[in-house]
Amino acid sequence: MLVWKFTALASLVETAVWIVGSSVRGGHGAATQAFALRTFLACFALQYGAIKLYWAFIYPFFRSPLRHLPGPKNNIPLIGQLKNLLTASSPVELYVKWGNTWPDAPFIRHLGIGNAETLLVNTPEAHKEVLQTYCYSFQKPELFSRYIGEIVGRGLLFVEGNEHKRQRRILQSLFSVPSIKRILPVFHEKAKSLISIFEKKLDENGRANIEAVEYFSKMTIDVVGVTILGVELNNLSPEDRELDFLSCYHRVFNQSAFGSAIGFINVFIPIRWLPLKANKCFIEANNELRRLVRQCVHQRVKDLANGTSSPRRNSEELGGRHHGDLLTLMVEERKQLGDKADLTEEDMVGHLLTFTAAGYETTAGAMMWASYVLATNPEVQDKLRAEILPLFEDNPNAKLELSDIEKLSYMHNFCREVLRIHAPAVSTYREAKTDLTICGEFIPKGTTMLLVPAVTGLSKNVWGDDADEFKPERWNALHGDAASPYAFNPFGGGPRICIGRQFALCEFKILLLEVVRHFRLLPSPELESLEGKLPEIDNPAVAYKPKGGVNIVLERIW
Repeated sequence: MLVWKFTALASLVETAVWIVGSSVRGGHGAATQAFALRTFLACFALQYGAIKLYWAFIYPFFRSPLRHLPGPKNNIPLIGQLKNLLTASSPVELYVKWGNTWPDAPFIRHLGIGNAETLLVNTPEAHKEVLQTYCYSFQKPELFSRYIGEIVGRGLLFVEGNEHKRQRRILQSLFSVPSIKRILPVFHEKAKSLISIFEKKLDENGRANIEAVEYFSKMTIDVVGVTILGVELNNLSPEDRELDFLSCYHRVFNQSAFGSAIGFINVFIPIRWLPLKANKCFIEANNELRRLVRQCVHQRVKDLANGTSSPRRNSEELGGRHHGDLLTLMVEERKQLGDKADLTEEDMVGHLLTFTAAGYETTAGAMMWASYVLATNPEVQDKLRAEILPLFEDNPNAKLELSDIEKLSYMHNFCREVLRIHAPAVSTYREAKTDLTICGEFIPKGTTMLLVPAVTGLSKNVWGDDADEFKPERWNALHGDAASPYAFNPFGGGPRICIGRQFALCEFKILLLEVVRHFRLLPSPELESLEGKLPEIDNPAVAYKPKGGVNIVLERIW
């Protein structure tokens, strides 16, 4: 690649010198300059085309040091596996299939646009090397950063090296065990609000047909509002809602297939300016979402400057605006450190949007899949309820402490099994910053690595032939590769593991136990018609979720 770059640069310099020399000589300078310019453009186009042809048709098949790695061969010219991935039954189907086809291969190679190579990280050991051992030898690929950065801006997701370590230290205090204990009342309050809504929907037989995604989304975004932004978004109480945050969020993060395609193409060719309805909808919603978050930042800066709020004074005030939220934490940190904080208001907006998306998608997705599993596995539901109900025998209105929740071993196994089979996040990307050798394979600088939680989560080589069966009991005795922390990675791993994973799990468990102790979950007619098959999964998508949601029936436990 360096040879091609040097040749192109040498030609560019030579032609530029020719143009300058022609202008100095005069005489027929104008004609000479025009000829030189045409020659330059022709040479440039020829060299550019030759370089592209080399990287598309010669390098991947004859020169690449990765070409010996196993991988699918049914490629389509110039787009590789792209069409196959986009037309699969889910965004993870082919990755899981490849992983089970080559179970012992640390990396599986497949081609994409322009026959560009991507390595699917396949084994727990390979995940450990990429996520832990060589963590800071990888970075987010530029294209991925441009695609997601268009929405969230500069947040913890995209900073690297020492900057990542510094910002993570600032932010992690909100997600510490003491902070989670302090936030527990918020989880309980919002979960009980959702239960009240369900109870109002029950018919005379004590049943209600609900769409799980709609209600769990409203509850989790309300939790995000209080704990991340420090404001009440009131999606569970629309009559009290002042900010239409969820609507803007969905229009930005849950675009149509055409809108998603535009976002992808825009990474390579700027097309956001085109007068298309999808562009107009995205730009308006994105601007409004950022305006709402920026408004929260400005107000919090003003409040703290005037001494009118402090998370340390108001963290226990469940009815107040602030609960030791992330925004207040960042504003106070910046106030204390001054210029040393290196935290602008736009940085805060980026962090807030990043954590909003992560906190919302993870818990809402996990709870939606949990409701599906419970409705279709009554014996699992009975075991879970049998563990939960004794905690409320003496006091039906008890609010469990974190220590009480941690004792629920079957619930813990249930939650891990939901996340193993139905990990909400589809994938993440890394790019090698330098040449590396991992698991005995040479990885050249610039290689794109793809990490898909479902690959290890549904690997029969790791979990056995029943890997796709829902069995919470399997977590009581893990053996072999299944015992590796890198066999189960819905939150990533290593120094860059999801900072809010304990926060998300705690919220998930509290919502789950409140639903299970109040209602029996039954399959809706729509689920029964599937005869045990999964609902149709949205693809392409960045989150693993059913197209059109999941309908279940709630039945009051008398």
